[in-house]
Amino acid sequence: MNLQEFIIGFRELHSDEQNQEERFVDSFCEYLESNEKITNYELSYRLQVGLQMNAYSYDEEQNKLTLIVADYENFDYGATVSKAVVQKPYKRALKYLKKARKDLINVIEETSADYPLSQLIYELDYENTEIGVLVLSNRIYKANSPLEIEEVDGKEISYQIWDMERLFQLVNETQGIEDIEIDFNELSTENLSMLKVVDNNAEFDCYIGYISGEVLAKLYEDWGQRLIERNVRSFLQAKGNVNKGIKNTLRKEQEMFIAYNNGISTVAESIEVETSDSDRVYTINKIRGLQVVNGGQTTASMYYAKKDDKLDLSNVYVQMKLTVIKSTEKMNIMTSKISEYANTQNKISLSDLKANHHALIHLENLSRNTMIPSNSGVKSNVRWFFERARGQYLVDLSRETTKKRKDIFKQTNPKSKLLSKTDIAKYYMSWSCYPHKVSKGGETNFKEFMEFIDQENIEINQNFYKELIGMAILFKECDELVKNAKYPAYKANIITYTIAALSYLKKNEINFTQIWDNQSVTDQLRTELQNLIPLTWEHINNPPVAGSNITSWCKKEECWVSYKCSFEIKLRCL
Repeated sequence: MNLQEFIIGFRELHSDEQNQEERFVDSFCEYLESNEKITNYELSYRLQVGLQMNAYSYDEEQNKLTLIVADYENFDYGATVSKAVVQKPYKRALKYLKKARKDLINVIEETSADYPLSQLIYELDYENTEIGVLVLSNRIYKANSPLEIEEVDGKEISYQIWDMERLFQLVNETQGIEDIEIDFNELSTENLSMLKVVDNNAEFDCYIGYISGEVLAKLYEDWGQRLIERNVRSFLQAKGNVNKGIKNTLRKEQEMFIAYNNGISTVAESIEVETSDSDRVYTINKIRGLQVVNGGQTTASMYYAKKDDKLDLSNVYVQMKLTVIKSTEKMNIMTSKISEYANTQNKISLSDLKANHHALIHLENLSRNTMIPSNSGVKSNVRWFFERARGQYLVDLSRETTKKRKDIFKQTNPKSKLLSKTDIAKYYMSWSCYPHKVSKGGETNFKEFMEFIDQENIEINQNFYKELIGMAILFKECDELVKNAKYPAYKANIITYTIAALSYLKKNEINFTQIWDNQSVTDQLRTELQNLIPLTWEHINNPPVAGSNITSWCKKEECWVSYKCSFEIKLRCL
């Protein structure tokens, strides 16, 4: 997937939404939160003369507040944006900060979308809080020159600019891992012969050899980004000097390529080999779980040189080290260390390790192989698509080579049925009666969800998957009902607390198998949600201490406990 394909796909994900700017910010922030660039973000919209705010992130442990504003122009997706234009939302965010420190909380309604933020800023220990501005642009800031940093009440307010290209780079760095099985006898007439390093290590075997440019290009053609997902320096077109050097060598000095290039480092889960006349030279017939952990640029450059430049790579050879990791338990740890040490200028993202959890791998496999029930008399060709790592949907879509194939992919995997890791955690933890944990934000709740899965030793099977989709359908229905009720703020909190309340009151009466079969909730269940939503709104807006920050109140277990108690009191009075 190149940058342009990523931009087109990202735009299409929310092109039919009513408030496209809000969805753009929400989607962008989800990527940033899942990769720990921000934490516990909340949407917080305000736009008026001189003021702008779209969202914020407040890390209580680090005492850090990040104000998030958008440079958004729907008709300019992917276009170049100037420094002067990017500076404007930064300045408007600073004016918002000044106003909020002064009296904004006194001039806006308590039900305003940005009331929680204005209250937070007003009550903030300003001197000891780190404050920055995050500018999100749906365009490309090619100049990439620094903005003019300004002060607010004696404090310099830092900034970060995230445009579509920077987001694309982040997505490429953090793709999840998919099992890859390669049969070299089917792939090519060339043998892959390698020398085994003498070492009786119980955890891994190591092989040294070379691979042809033709075979390497074919591997990337077949598997694309999945082949280099563990490589922290994923390929970003031929813009850097390294990539340009690779392509120039392929064009002009192919016979020198193996001398100039450092080669690739790969890992695998297992291999099938044949011995040759020498007891240390092996012919590799099959490789399972192959990953290029260093040399992603070389690998992808081979493919694009063959595809775009029509180069013959039959005389190109690349050095290759193959480490076969025998221990399943050590696979992630060893691969991360090999990748980290081979790419010393980069840090391995923690989200890479989370993406490889066995529960998420099982869920991904189930989502790819389970079609939704058909009610039309013919077989279904539609499924839910679970992203084990952010961006998988766009990567898979971009690998379809024709418009027809892309349309088929979209029909089979409609974006309305796209699920992220934080989505499934939100659905499951809401139904499991942890709305206070869900209210802490997507990434924080996701970590709680993974711990819960491990502690409870939950089996990830077909029944679990269908129930999870049932929870997703229920959650989306509640989302729509809350949206239609037009509550001005705290939408995310209303939804999770309503779902938790429904679970607490009616858990044994809800049939998720029926929801899965119908791919919708019953009218009776919809009515139950409609009855609970205003009760939830009333509860979260009446904390025990008047004037408390509602967002903070919803994150406390006390909020959920008191809500449960209110139902118990009502039931006892009946």
